[in-house]
Amino acid sequence: MNGQLIQELEALGGDLLPASLRECDEIVIDQPEYHARIALWGGHLVSFVPTGQKDLLFQSANQGDQTRFGRRHFGVPVCWPWFGANEKQLDYPAHGLARYFRWQFSEAGRFKNGDVKIVLRLASEDHPLLEEMWPQAFELRQVFRFTGDGFSINFSAANLSDKSMAVTEALHTYFHVGDNRQVQVQGLDGVSFIDKLDNGARKKQSGVITPFECLDSVYIDSPDECVIEDVSFARKITLRTEGSQSTVLWNPGPELAKKRADMEDEDYRHFVCVETANALNNGYEIASGEMHQLRLSVTVEALS
Repeated sequence: MNGQLIQELEALGGDLLPASLRECDEIVIDQPEYHARIALWGGHLVSFVPTGQKDLLFQSANQGDQTRFGRRHFGVPVCWPWFGANEKQLDYPAHGLARYFRWQFSEAGRFKNGDVKIVLRLASEDHPLLEEMWPQAFELRQVFRFTGDGFSINFSAANLSDKSMAVTEALHTYFHVGDNRQVQVQGLDGVSFIDKLDNGARKKQSGVITPFECLDSVYIDSPDECVIEDVSFARKITLRTEGSQSTVLWNPGPELAKKRADMEDEDYRHFVCVETANALNNGYEIASGEMHQLRLSVTVEALS
């Protein structure tokens, strides 16, 4: 690891710590207003704790299968370059490749207004297995921005190959809640969605989503803002997105949770997945030499 990069991280109140997950390091940022952790394995934000509050992000105590493509249920995993199952290679892992490889820590600093900035990079040329499973060359970057009242993620994908690249994707965010029976998701009223628990039936949302359990729904052409109201933790979480046309809501509910080896039986009660996505009908193509950006901004405030 570059010594200057470590010094820049330390100047932010940060540190690089060894972690058990794939023996990869974690970036830890401590500020008076918050504590944040980023895992280099999978390149995702694991935890963001505003001072005096519960973590905004959920972590399962059961990290499940630790084989090469074992699943994980915490933080903000990256689903890219496909969302869900790979339609052509059924033995490939669900939700793409980006979350199954070590990312490079490439920059630490501050934005002009003083917000902390951390940049990670994943290039196909750095991983032979990536090149084998996805022959088109690419480079991914994530720019994390941290403030006292939340965080943002700017995810970019550059197509370095000589052919266009078809992509579906998501920032698969696990939001930590006190009790999903007392959660409301607002902002999707009137939006059409695909109900994957009802054989892919197309429906239209009426009102708020509550309670938040037994859900697997892809909202197509969704708005760029929605709100999670969590009565148990007395807070409101606002999501704002750019470059995203879909919103995915997921929670396994009690029966499916009990059948899963990769989460505890009661885990489902304490998270809601509200995913910033381009899925199903909202997939797109990145032309040769072009780049696409997906942005998620999360802010939290007390529930009045």
